[in-house]
Amino acid sequence: MSAVLWLVVGELLLGRHGPAMTLVVIAFLAAAASTPLGERWLAYLALRARAPRLHQRHTLAPVAHVLLHHGLPSGRWVLLVVPHRQVDVTGFGRRTLIVSEGLLEEVRSRHISAATAASLIAHELGVMRVGLTRHEPAMMVLLAPWKVWLTCALTLWGLVATFLPRRLLVMCMIINAGVGIWLGATGEPAMYLTPAVMSIVLGTWWTLRSWDRARAQIGDRYLLQTGLSGVYADLLGAEFTDDYTRDRAVRLSCPPNPEVTAPADYAPRAGVVTHTVPYL
Repeated sequence: MSAVLWLVVGELLLGRHGPAMTLVVIAFLAAAASTPLGERWLAYLALRARAPRLHQRHTLAPVAHVLLHHGLPSGRWVLLVVPHRQVDVTGFGRRTLIVSEGLLEEVRSRHISAATAASLIAHELGVMRVGLTRHEPAMMVLLAPWKVWLTCALTLWGLVATFLPRRLLVMCMIINAGVGIWLGATGEPAMYLTPAVMSIVLGTWWTLRSWDRARAQIGDRYLLQTGLSGVYADLLGAEFTDDYTRDRAVRLSCPPNPEVTAPADYAPRAGVVTHTVPYL
């Protein structure tokens, strides 16, 4: 879908040779975004991320010491800050870890503890450690038209959902798809377009949902290894009310194996006392 959209954009902007030139440029940009420098610049340009300021580094210092105390390796990730109010930590690419200003403000005002913030960061480090975010910068470039289309669709869905129940909307979509299939089968092939678009939307929703759950499971397993799972479980239990998240909180707070093992790349330290903060 994104390739088709890129071809259309190239045709509209550059004429007959536009599609081929567009694909070459996009392939080059995707390859460049996969490099350490490229992923950092993409975070600067697309996500408005930037290096933390002095007061933000000072706020994160206790969090970094908690991470070091639990044996998480340092010096492998570049930390950037994005101007978002929500509490959020996101792994991006191979080495870029992005935290929100909302998280920093919560830590600074002591609404959440340094250990809680460390558990959020450790969860994303676990996701990055297995390479799940390795190709995200390249995919962001390749899927840019699809992302724009998906954002518009979700915005429209949110506007309609403010006036109508979600179950009614889902039922209307199912009826619409059924009518489109019936009309297509009775001699109007163009009507197959409606169920095709709905199938793409449903497949996208399922893919994003599966991706989020895979990230959650991998990060949770890493937290069980680092000893920060209990703090993260308390945060989940306090902030979320859905059954899936509460099940995660129970599994994190009551792991089946009571023995907590250190991460595979953890090197024991004797007395972690340092005046430097390698994470910042």
